[in-house]
Amino acid sequence: MNADLFRQKFFMRLEGVLAFKELLDHLPDVAFFIKDRKGRFVMNNRRGFECCRVTSELETIGKTDFDFFPRNLALIYSEGDQAVMKTGRPIINAIEPAPEESALEKLIVYSKVPLRDRRNRIIGIAGMHREIEVGRGNSLKYGPMSKVVDFIHANYSQSIETKSLASMLGISGSQFARRFHKLFGISLKHYLLRLRVHHACHLLIHTEKPITDIALEVGFYDNSHFTRTFSKLMGNNPLAYRKARS
Repeated sequence: MNADLFRQKFFMRLEGVLAFKELLDHLPDVAFFIKDRKGRFVMNNRRGFECCRVTSELETIGKTDFDFFPRNLALIYSEGDQAVMKTGRPIINAIEPAPEESALEKLIVYSKVPLRDRRNRIIGIAGMHREIEVGRGNSLKYGPMSKVVDFIHANYSQSIETKSLASMLGISGSQFARRFHKLFGISLKHYLLRLRVHHACHLLIHTEKPITDIALEVGFYDNSHFTRTFSKLMGNNPLAYRKARS
């Protein structure tokens, strides 16, 4: 039996996507949402509407990010949505500022994909994100890994080796890599890159420092590497990112 045909026939029998709603509501640290072409919420799981600081999903339906978040953040979220709907290309495992005012205390790792109708026309997007707290004082959450997290965030602009972090816990490098990935969902290398870009975003918006200086300050010793990494994660090069938010 053709696998695609088998799957299509099964999903055509479903009453609708709401069949998955209850399952999505039980994802404790993942926000899931669906938006239409105009950026209006069509669906939010529990974590999704909690990020909007409301008490029910119905309070978000038909509204946009601009109804819940500061304009500068809503513009960032909307730009990402429109890029996916315009190009038809998904954004996978990128970062955006957290919806909270204290954005530097969290990293938002997100993915967005286009949604198409039966005529293959893009009618909206589906997305999800999970928050990774980066502030200090998370010992209860991270357990023995908390001192490593504190070290990373105090020294993110320096060269950090897996071996040295593993020695802080008295384990091998491979054991550390597995534990770190299980805790954060990404490797140490990608965590550091996102953390550096995250701080670069703050400096680009809130200072007038030259981009080459910012690259060095956050730990990139090759400006071209900084630009490539920043563009990949943020969907724009550092100069364009700064101009769009000035």
